[in-house]
Amino acid sequence: MDATSGSTLSGRPAADAGYTLAFDRLFARGRAAVLAGTHYRDTPPVDGGGWGLSVVLLPDPDCADRLAAVTAEALGVAGAGHWPTGTAPAVHFTVRAIEVHRSAIPPDDPLVARSASALGRAAAASPPVRLRLFGLTLTPSGVMLCAFPEDSAAAGFADRLGEELGPDGWFEAAYHRDIWYATLVHFTSEIRDPQGLVDWVAARRHLDLGTTTVGAAELLRFAYNGRQPVRVGLSRAPFGGVLTP
Repeated sequence: MDATSGSTLSGRPAADAGYTLAFDRLFARGRAAVLAGTHYRDTPPVDGGGWGLSVVLLPDPDCADRLAAVTAEALGVAGAGHWPTGTAPAVHFTVRAIEVHRSAIPPDDPLVARSASALGRAAAASPPVRLRLFGLTLTPSGVMLCAFPEDSAAAGFADRLGEELGPDGWFEAAYHRDIWYATLVHFTSEIRDPQGLVDWVAARRHLDLGTTTVGAAELLRFAYNGRQPVRVGLSRAPFGGVLTP
């Protein structure tokens, strides 16, 4: 999950430059889609689609409050009907998706049990993750918060998780997550003020939202609550600790 290094930089500056370039490219694509009205419109999760079983990181409570406030501002420009996925019940940083959406997962589901065990082993060998939250960007499907790892902990945990999942990690085995982010707004319909939204996000490309230190990772599924998909926790594993149900 490391960003591509630049030719004249190394280490953390190179990684940050790679992330910035990726977020800039997303903004260009998002701006074009929003202004043309061709942006993606999300629909409630269905079996076999997106929003499946995943391992995620959650922002600390103070950070979550800041993200919820920014999300409310974004909806004020985009329109209230879009999904406010930057609010407390939904906000997250995805580490790895494990399968497609299933609307019903039994308590004794074997994949959940194996994934929780893999999560516990990976987290126990990993230090806490620190993310610097700096800037928003626009994508063809929503408004995104840009996150920059402060060190190698995030990438190290993601790599360990993949190793521990083994064959159960097939769903993203060929997919390389090269940025860290949280989507604050998922588009679901027409955007009320397309140019206004582009300008609003552009003015916040360098918005400093502080840092968050994540002390645990979570295995969860998503459920639609009539307003948006929300997190349903299945297992939690502290970094450097043991699995707690």
